[in-house]
Amino acid sequence: MTRCSALLLLVVILTACGTGKPVTTQATAPPSARATATAPTATPPLPAPSPTSTAALPAATPTSPMPTPTQPLPTPTPTIAPLPEPRWSLVLQLLRDGDVIAEGSSTDELTPYQGEVELEPDRYRLKAVISDGAHTAELSIRDPLPIALFHHLVIDRVQDLDSDGRPEAILLDYTGGAHCCFDYHIFASERDRVRELDAFTLGNGAIQRVEDLDGDGLSEIVAGDDRLALVAGLAMAATPFLPLVLCQPDDSVFRDCTTRFPALVEESAAYYEQVMTSAESDQTSQLAAAIGVYAHYARLGREQDGLYRIASRCLECLRFVEQNRAEIDERLRESRPIHLETSP
Repeated sequence: MTRCSALLLLVVILTACGTGKPVTTQATAPPSARATATAPTATPPLPAPSPTSTAALPAATPTSPMPTPTQPLPTPTPTIAPLPEPRWSLVLQLLRDGDVIAEGSSTDELTPYQGEVELEPDRYRLKAVISDGAHTAELSIRDPLPIALFHHLVIDRVQDLDSDGRPEAILLDYTGGAHCCFDYHIFASERDRVRELDAFTLGNGAIQRVEDLDGDGLSEIVAGDDRLALVAGLAMAATPFLPLVLCQPDDSVFRDCTTRFPALVEESAAYYEQVMTSAESDQTSQLAAAIGVYAHYARLGREQDGLYRIASRCLECLRFVEQNRAEIDERLRESRPIHLETSP
């Protein structure tokens, strides 16, 4: 049996050598194994992701773009040409039926027409025109013709009143007559016009000087105050004048600010004290001066100081002041200056 098996193996080997192919020995599965073996099952595909079961990625939140820091462009400054220096001048024009028939720098140059104006005054009008060299303004004259021809109109002074570097013009209209009146009109030169800032009358008083009294950069007007004229039956020539200081607040209207300068008031009161005690003064002058002393100190709210100074120098003068004190105090309550209507 063994010999047969060996012989069979030899035959197989020889046969393989003749074909040149390798001999593969394959184990044969037993029948039971072949019956139960099944083809390998393919791995089932993964289920498709459900839109409800899959967490949604958060949507990107839109953000505003960050501003890019830039240097702001400079705003161009408009170039404004400087105003020319005002060249103040005054011209008086005489009109007949609306037409200019004569003009001059003063009413003296218009007096040749006085006769015909008096014959038909309604046909004539006097017009004062003030100019800064570029623009003009017309001045209102209170009195009608022919009285207006007796006025004395002149630019009294040119001075910077508000420290803006441009001088204003102060025009004086002296109305003439025995005791009156000094009217003043203040004009400013502006870019497109000449404007009348203020107009007032000082009666028999007049502007004495214009200066900055308190160093604030604004000029004050120092004038005479005639509110005691003819008080207590005194003659006009004996009238004691008070100082009147006018200041210009923001509204361009000049107002009484005398009490801000007590030293100036006391200096003026000292003058009347000298007149009251002078051996060269007559009785009328002494009594008038005593009123002046009292009125100066009363303007400062120091009536008793004034009465004491009078009593220590002139008892008769004190009695005169006491007799007329009510009238004096009433005069002191009057407002100064008296403002006039300005030209449009």
